[in-house]
Amino acid sequence: MFPDDAREEEFYRLVRSRFPGGRCLELGAGTGRLAGPLSSAGPAVFLEPSPAMLGLWRNGRGRSDMLLRAVGQALPFPRGCFDLVVFACNGLHCLLGRGSRVALLRETARVLTPEGWLVLETSPALARRPPERDSLRYDFFDGSLRLRLVESVLRIEDRGTILFDMTYTYGPGRETRIPLALALLDRAELLKELNEAGLAVAHEWGDYDFSAPGDSSPRMLVAASPEEST
Repeated sequence: MFPDDAREEEFYRLVRSRFPGGRCLELGAGTGRLAGPLSSAGPAVFLEPSPAMLGLWRNGRGRSDMLLRAVGQALPFPRGCFDLVVFACNGLHCLLGRGSRVALLRETARVLTPEGWLVLETSPALARRPPERDSLRYDFFDGSLRLRLVESVLRIEDRGTILFDMTYTYGPGRETRIPLALALLDRAELLKELNEAGLAVAHEWGDYDFSAPGDSSPRMLVAASPEEST
């Protein structure tokens, strides 16, 4: 577990507690890291488009009948059936096309109850990230376990994209290279896309402690509801 993981899990546990007994949907659930907090106050459904991620779903984190393979742009659910939809871990940045992001947000607005929330996390700091080559991001060693990340960054401004080339080292001889492309999505663009999708922002936070957002905030967390309910 990384240092922020416990704070992140507690944040989503508290968000989930706002809708006791209500239905929750997580988009891009990955390997089920947040299944525990999101299942803590009522039924939850976990949606993931990647077969590889589904294959890594963590045993004991969530019931298998609550796990579905689908994409957020075509949710297989009727209108108004969820009280809470969560899109964590900067997932919206993974959708490089603006049209794809707005389509997902529209589908989210459709499946939310009138008083429901979409809670999503983005990183406006990505838009300010300068190009880098082979920068050491962290090097952690506790006497037995080494975690090391070396990262290169390339910005493609005309596409609104930032490319990461990350090399993780886990102990001696264990190295994994991960290329990643993300959308450069700042606060102004996010609010514009939410509005276009029929969602109105109810709350903004700058970190998992529910602090107010600012220029130096490490992340942007938004709670938005269908516009007719705000």
